[in-house]
This record gives sequence, C-alpha cells and structure tokens, in this order.
Amino acid sequence: MPIPADVRDAFLLPEGAIYLDTASNAPRTRAVHAALLRAWDEGIAPWRLSVADWEAQIERVRGLASRLFHVDGGEDADSIALVPSVAHAMSAVAAGWPLAAGDVVGIVNGEFPSALLPWQARCAAVGARMHAVPREAGAAGFVALIERAPPALLVLSQAHWRDGRLLDLDRVAMAAREAGVPIVLDLSQSLGVLPCDVERWRPAFAMSVGYKWLLGHKGLCVLYAAPEWRGRIAPLEQHWQGRAPAQPWRFDVDAPPPYRAGARRFDGGEIADPLRLAIAEAGLAQVVEWTPAAIAEHLGALLARLHARLDAAGIGDWCVSPSSPHLLGIAPPPARAAALRASLDAAGVACIHRDGVFRLAPHLHVDEVDIDRVAHAIIAAR
Repeated sequence: MPIPADVRDAFLLPEGAIYLDTASNAPRTRAVHAALLRAWDEGIAPWRLSVADWEAQIERVRGLASRLFHVDGGEDADSIALVPSVAHAMSAVAAGWPLAAGDVVGIVNGEFPSALLPWQARCAAVGARMHAVPREAGAAGFVALIERAPPALLVLSQAHWRDGRLLDLDRVAMAAREAGVPIVLDLSQSLGVLPCDVERWRPAFAMSVGYKWLLGHKGLCVLYAAPEWRGRIAPLEQHWQGRAPAQPWRFDVDAPPPYRAGARRFDGGEIADPLRLAIAEAGLAQVVEWTPAAIAEHLGALLARLHARLDAAGIGDWCVSPSSPHLLGIAPPPARAAALRASLDAAGVACIHRDGVFRLAPHLHVDEVDIDRVAHAIIAAR
C-alpha cells in the first residue's frame, strides 16, 4: 500500500528534533505506545489473561514476523522462533554448527559484535578460523572467497551497521548456493525496510532484533530457521515452552518430551512476556501494513534528495557508496568532522558518529523539510 500522506502523525517524537538514528533505536509509534500502555494496565489482573489468549498472541507475533522474511508476504509461522537477542540466536547457531578444525567462516570486516563474537568463540573451540572480507569489496569480495576456497559458511548482513553500505545479497547467496556454502544472515539493519527473500537466498538461519526497523523494543528478536536446519542445531536454552509434552505440565525425570514443532524449539525462555509481545505485535503489524517495499521507496527518495543536494554543493563524495535506501553514511574529510558534528547538533539532528562516518537512518517520521535542513547543516560544514 502507498505510504499515507499523514504518516508523520503515526510517530511520537519531541518537536524540533530531527531523529536520524533508527539504526540504533526505533522511533516510537503511537500504535506501539498505546499497545504498551494497554498491556501494562492489563497486568494489574494477570489472572484475566487466559493461556489460550497468551498463546494466540505469541502465534500472531510469530505469523507477522514470518511475513517479513518472505518477499511475497506469505506466512509460515513454523519457520519463526522468538528469542531475546541476535546474540542469543547467533550463539545458538554457532554453538551447534558442524564446524571442524581448519574450517573457515567468512564474515565482513567490522561486523557487529553480536554476529562476530559467537563465531570467534566457536572457531577458537574447534580450531577453525575467521576470514574477514573488506566491506569495501562488497559482494565481489565474498564471491572471490567462495571461488578461491569455499568456506564452511558465510555470516552476512545486508546493510552494514556502521555506514549503511549495501551488500548485493542476491549475488552472494547465488554464488554460495552453487558452491554448497551455507549462509547465516543478521538482518537487523534491513528486515522491515528492505524486502527479504528467504526462498531465493535460502539461508540456514536469518535473524533480526526487534527494536530497530521492526519498530519494537529490546528483548525480542525474530529468528528464521530453514526446515532442513531446524533439527541440526540444539536450542541454547532448555525450558518448558520449547517442549511438547503429551500431557500439559507433565515432565518426567526419565526422558524429556520432544521439541515443539518447527522453529518453536528455539524460542527463548520468558520471551512470552505480555509487554514484549504487545510491543512486538504493534510494531510488526505497522511494518506489514506499510510494507517494506513502500518504506524503502519512501526513505530512498528522501536520501536521494539529500544526496542530490550534496552533489550540487560539490560534496557528494562524502556519501558512502553503495548505500542502502534507508541508511546513508556521510564520511567527511577528517579535518571537517568536528565542524560537521557541531553543525548537525546546532540543527537539532540526532545521528551516530563512529569511525569518521555519520550514519543517517531516518524512518517515516522524517519529511522533505527535515531532510533539507539536514542537507543545509552538512553543506554548512564544508
């Protein structure tokens, strides 16, 4: 559906600020705020929440999340687990992965710690090693690695968290499939805004935090598990919600009951918290309603407008390329970084500055007037 003209009113943000840090934390929507308050108020009488209602909400969240992993919006709730974080999900996958001494795990240089650290630990435990592909090399770097000596697996992200650099995931995934190299995806900086296609990419696992582009909050991550991999990796936690006993609440000492169907075996303990579920459901429902494709088109037009203004001012080369439609890195000459920080602060622009790159990550609360103010602030720092 097209983005509504009054979409800015869907967000709750203070007047005057231009918030460009969705890549760190989602701007609060009115729907999420209302859902949170409603769940909080209902918590004064927890006995009114029936088990059936509780389980139904879990499955609604699971179903909404599954629609974002399929480019056609199809629902496959069996493929989704709800876990506390990407660190949790990636640690479970890494700990159970059939990795052996001498194996190589390919990953982009400067990957986010939650995706990197579990594999470093696993490699150290079995005698495998990491191979970092420079992020400037992009898809060509990963394809070259596959062609030179296929790694045991690739750990990939679609939009780099530091500077928004876009990876041609189609190209890498196709090369990996042809070489029989499995891939694991951290889509925390793209799911919910860039269309996702697990049927085409065929990852073993794919995951995303909920507090960025899924418009939710911390404490709930969505994990996609391909059918052929669900039984090959053991869940990180062992708890009652991941099991399917023949009789409710009957757990015998002699033998544990089987895991629940599909990816539900990976669900994290205490994930089924009414507050977290209410926030996640409202955020996911909003993203599904707007659609990632429409969000990407809208944000891409805004950032293209900004890029054009910078090109006209002779500083288009400050923009990191290739950029994502929703994430743009601005890398000024080191001598101008302090001036740019001061100019953005004076204009009320909230964004992250790391390693010489200013990361601009708007959502639909930002309009053309805002983006022109951002352009003016950047140009003023030339």
